[in-house]
Amino acid sequence: NNQIGVKGVSGLGPALANCINLSNLTLYVSYNQIGDKCASGLGSDLANCINLSNLTLDI
Repeated sequence: NNQIGVKGVSGLGPALANCINLSNLTLYVSYNQIGDKCASGLGSDLANCINLSNLTLDI
């Protein structure tokens, strides 16, 4: 638990969406209270990372 929470994920998603050249990403957000809505938003934001070819996501 890194205590990122809803507020942290809400800021992280849009920041990652601006990283269009990002090709590899590993995110560990399990055991954090982010909820379904934030997880879905994070997924939508990551869709903007058009060069993302390797994603490891632990929700």
